[in-house]
Amino acid sequence: MSDKILVTGTSVREELLKPLVEAGFVIDNPTHLLSEDELAAALADKAGYLLGGDEFATAKALQAAKKLKIIAFLGMGYQSYVDADAAEKGGIAVTNTPGTLNNAVAEFTIGLLLNSTRRIHQYALAYSEGKSGKEEKQRDLANLHVGIVGLGGIGTRIAEILRWGVNCSVSYFSRTRKPAEEARLGLTYRPLDELSESVDVLIVMTPGNAETRGLIGRRQFDKFKPGLILINSARAEIVDPTALLDALSSGKLGYAGFDGFYEQSEIANAAKPHIPTRLVITGHIASLTNDARDAMANRAVASIINMIKFGKDPYRVR
Repeated sequence: MSDKILVTGTSVREELLKPLVEAGFVIDNPTHLLSEDELAAALADKAGYLLGGDEFATAKALQAAKKLKIIAFLGMGYQSYVDADAAEKGGIAVTNTPGTLNNAVAEFTIGLLLNSTRRIHQYALAYSEGKSGKEEKQRDLANLHVGIVGLGGIGTRIAEILRWGVNCSVSYFSRTRKPAEEARLGLTYRPLDELSESVDVLIVMTPGNAETRGLIGRRQFDKFKPGLILINSARAEIVDPTALLDALSSGKLGYAGFDGFYEQSEIANAAKPHIPTRLVITGHIASLTNDARDAMANRAVASIINMIKFGKDPYRVR
């Protein structure tokens, strides 16, 4: 009997699943968001799982997956979608797709940044409502000091665009210092507190997990220059929501751009009065390009074949 593969989400084109079929696998691709119980039932007879939807592979869902050998996560931040400890306990490998979405997310982040520095969305809405003429002067991005929190693949690509394309000053904080990138791009490393108080723009581009939740909190907000612009294309929870809302209300924060926001309705409701004059939010779509999604899918498919057929894959993270 052929091994079965579960593919969730709708972003993987059928054509890109052909290597799995050619390798002898049977594909199950439900297009709706699976509940925990539905996911548990779907995984019960599967050898592989391409996680391309918004499901969370909980310990309960994985307990039923006695045949499962691999969860191939479509993206980087698998920690937000997989109980990795439960997977490891069950002998289930977890892979991700590094490098495949660097350009897409970096470009989108620069778009959020330009919108925030020049108020493009705000003024476009005003113009469409016949309220133009009250625009205020903004600042050239090239004359701003930008700080990046997290200098992984995406953070590095953002730094390249800012340094080579815009020629602005860029500093960064990362858990691991990157001397080679400092020399190549002319970056300055600063501890997080020092970075927070020295920059005009702060871009959050670090993985969202238990260690980084609330990383940008009251301590950092208190150090911000008045009018600082905050861009978060990573996980909303990396920024403390209470500190964010207080800074928006007080005017301490000049503008904020988020790709994806907090799930709690009370936070979302409290943020609404600041849209679009101080805040723009998009629906976690930074990587939503054909190029990025196809590259992610190709890598995830290859990882499934590698793990099931050969027991190893270079993109295994757990």
